[in-house]
Amino acid sequence: MNGEILIPLGFFAMVVAIVYLALKQKERMAMIQRGMDPSLSNIDNSSVHQLRLGLIFIGIALGFLLGDVFSSLHWLEEWVAYVSMVSIFTGIAFVLGYYLTKNENRLNKNED
Repeated sequence: MNGEILIPLGFFAMVVAIVYLALKQKERMAMIQRGMDPSLSNIDNSSVHQLRLGLIFIGIALGFLLGDVFSSLHWLEEWVAYVSMVSIFTGIAFVLGYYLTKNENRLNKNED
């Protein structure tokens, strides 16, 4: 796999990260203006966040790995193999993360 697909993916990831950080900053500023403490709004537990992030990276890595296998076996074209496998495995990682953290979120709501 050449840089033909890595450069656009890297650019897309950078844009998503910048938008996410800008929205987080805007949310914090709105909380400060209303007199709320932004540190108290961190509902997402650190371990839950790390689990979700780890699953996403595993999904992306498995997608690239299987995309490379499909591409080298000539079952799919190279760009189709990479894009489809990364999308499928990242989606599976999101769904798995949802089901693994659903019980944790329920427990947090019951404690409040």
